[in-house]
Amino acid sequence: MKLFNGSKAIDFITTDINGKTIKLSDYKGKKIILSFFRNVNCPYCNRQVHQLITSSKRIKETGAEIIFFFESSADKLTSSTFHQGISPWPLISDSEKVIYQKYGIEKSTLKMMKTMFVSSLGKAKKETEAHNLPEDKEATLNLIPADFLIDENFNIVKAHYGKHLDDHLTIDEIKEFVGIVNPFKKKTA
Repeated sequence: MKLFNGSKAIDFITTDINGKTIKLSDYKGKKIILSFFRNVNCPYCNRQVHQLITSSKRIKETGAEIIFFFESSADKLTSSTFHQGISPWPLISDSEKVIYQKYGIEKSTLKMMKTMFVSSLGKAKKETEAHNLPEDKEATLNLIPADFLIDENFNIVKAHYGKHLDDHLTIDEIKEFVGIVNPFKKKTA
């Protein structure tokens, strides 16, 4: 079941890779960026994570929270020095895809294949090769990423389901949601 703009966020309780209990409703009153990624070795997902980390200080200053989900095991995530660097944001392993199912995250071989026509795997691998990402042989090859922007009242302002493996919300969309203004963005009349 996919969620839509205007839907209420679905609460969950889980633990992050550091053993901290994460309950989504504990973040009520703050803006939340909830991102579902593929696996620890996905170059597209890790490029997006890197861009979010680069903006994390400014995002944190707004009071917004980011929660990252990966389908990889906690052991895989904790063995990755790149993923350890995500802190202070919760990094959650959902290898059983329990929360993925609650949020309607899909598997699609067609969308996976579409990626080859709209995105450059070589470029994404090159951009993430310095992270020395661990392999994840248990990963689902056709899991499609998704992002949710949730307001202070627990409403989903934006439900973004990827159209292919490299389709996440843009960093500019996320910054705009949390209130970070781009001084170079042209205003439209």
